[in-house]
Amino acid sequence: MKFDYDRTVEASLSTVWSVLTDPAAMEPHLPGTAKVVSTGSNSYRVSMKIRMGFLRPTVNADVQLSNIDELCGFMIELSGKSMGAGVSGKADATLTSFGDDSRRTNVQLAGSIETSGMLKKIADSKIEAAAIGFLESYFASVERAGSAE
Repeated sequence: MKFDYDRTVEASLSTVWSVLTDPAAMEPHLPGTAKVVSTGSNSYRVSMKIRMGFLRPTVNADVQLSNIDELCGFMIELSGKSMGAGVSGKADATLTSFGDDSRRTNVQLAGSIETSGMLKKIADSKIEAAAIGFLESYFASVERAGSAE
């Protein structure tokens, strides 16, 4: 499934870069008791509980960043599994600062997502809506933290 996401984040380019590439900066913006652990150069593991009906399994997703162009963009690859369901994806992330407004950054993601197991039974539109909802919540948290400074 193709995936595209475009959002203007009310935060500086350096802040947005940090929350997308630094596990320590990322963790406070993830839901609940999510943990982010560095697993190597430009790679980390995200562990968090998600809702699947009445179940709340812990999902572990391995994330790798490559083709890094400092403060401009990178490629992100992820894969994760839990309870017989899996998701993997790859996207190019592009960040653009608004020249006249250093407190606004445009984030664009373009890539693909693949599901396996039980997730194959869920419509692509619902998977896309869940991914967009997650990103919207994440960046809203980044904006709230920035406005509190």
